[in-house]
Amino acid sequence: MIKYIVLISIFFVSLPLAFAQNLEMSVDQSTYYFKTGENAIISMMINNNYGKEINGMLQYTITQQINQGNAQFSSSNTQVTTLTIRDGNQTDSLNFGTSDSPITFTVNLSYNYNDGNDMAVNLKPFTIIFVSDESQKNNIQNKIQGSSEKAPPQSQNDPFTQQTLQQHMEQMMQSQLSQDPQQRLQNNQMPQDSSALKQQIQKQLEEKNQLQKEFQNQLASNEKFQKFHQGLVQQGYNVTDGNINPISNSTGDFEINYKNKEGSWAKIQGTMKNGTLTDIEKHTQQERDDLLSKLRENPTFKKYVEELNQEGFSEKNVEFQQDKNASNIQLTYQNQKEQSAVIKAEFENQNIVKIDLEKPSQDYSYLWYVPIIALASLLGFLLYKKIKTKKKIKVSPMLKTIPEKPFDYVSASNRLIEEAKKDFKEQRHKEAYGEISQAIRLFLSYRAELKREITNEDILSHLTSDKYPVEDIKNCFKLSSLVGFAKYTPNEVDFDKMCLLAEKIINGHYDNSKLN
Repeated sequence: MIKYIVLISIFFVSLPLAFAQNLEMSVDQSTYYFKTGENAIISMMINNNYGKEINGMLQYTITQQINQGNAQFSSSNTQVTTLTIRDGNQTDSLNFGTSDSPITFTVNLSYNYNDGNDMAVNLKPFTIIFVSDESQKNNIQNKIQGSSEKAPPQSQNDPFTQQTLQQHMEQMMQSQLSQDPQQRLQNNQMPQDSSALKQQIQKQLEEKNQLQKEFQNQLASNEKFQKFHQGLVQQGYNVTDGNINPISNSTGDFEINYKNKEGSWAKIQGTMKNGTLTDIEKHTQQERDDLLSKLRENPTFKKYVEELNQEGFSEKNVEFQQDKNASNIQLTYQNQKEQSAVIKAEFENQNIVKIDLEKPSQDYSYLWYVPIIALASLLGFLLYKKIKTKKKIKVSPMLKTIPEKPFDYVSASNRLIEEAKKDFKEQRHKEAYGEISQAIRLFLSYRAELKREITNEDILSHLTSDKYPVEDIKNCFKLSSLVGFAKYTPNEVDFDKMCLLAEKIINGHYDNSKLN
């Protein structure tokens, strides 16, 4: 009898602990009203009773029903992002953008994570309404809440059930297809007689979505890709985002990005043709850091750096180019005249095989001014001697110290764009592409107040897609790097696009608030 009482007591003591492991999310209204032009910012309350930090994927889908005569058009937009939830209570703000005209749409929100099992928190749909007049607002508190529940089981044929890679890749694919809420809302405001065009666009989006999904399934079931993925998972990396660019359901390019708890990145990229991986590579931040450390210890590299430092150059950027067992590192240096110099290093199987230094050619045009200055100095001295005999020398007033102006990084970035355009016209393509990337990197690094050595990956890690066009910036850096290593043929079309992108970012056509 005592034995049973003890067992029952243990059961009831442990019961609260079991129930304590729960995640709750809520918003305080089922319908939100905003005036046109306002940002639709909604607070989401989160209660984490796990006693530890939870990492997962937050997904929300915005749906708008548009009626055109007898036809009804549905427009959906899905956003997926990683979200870390700390222990206890917290409040996060969700920004659904704005609209210039009255509009209504519905939001479905869910959070997926793994605590040993695949779990999900789902909120009931809530509505956002933009109205033209303040008096039309009717915000009434009506709390919507969701709690942890087991996520629906995945197919047994899914090779990544334990790591939920299939789910993460699907969410990543949906995020890649989507636009930010504000842009999507504006795109939906078409003329009243464009229902046929909208239906055509909807069909094209559905076909593209299906193609992406089929390609993603082919990739996730590939044994070679599984091996690369499992290796990163065992090292503590998790999928964050990526790009899938299919030509067909079994042919195309891909790049899958990962991060670990320390914030270090890794990625798997390659090409699949007819279901077979013809090219696949894995890169990690640790590997690149090791290569860079090895380069900095090289005597030839140290000699070049000392030479550049003596000439007033300082390091500004580091770029990597990797292809199987071959790697290239390019370090860019700049002086106060905004002239650039480059140190290039080639690696094979982690060993340095070549280091080159490229510096701007010396400008000796100033020597023409030497005889002119000498003559002017002589005439000035003779004139001074003549005046001195007639007048007393007046005491010059003390010069006031002029405070140094802060560095105008916006103007400096715009000057780099102009130099890039000039270099491109004069067929200096490598310099032109590099200066465009340098202009973007200079501007964003000062906006982020990053007072340290900046690489392309460093600046990209501080960008968020709701503030800047991250994929366009990443592609810009990639093209510059390929041109710099002579692995891409420059052309006017993509260069003009890069210039336009840089000008929009630097001159405030994108949100220039401080980076995260």
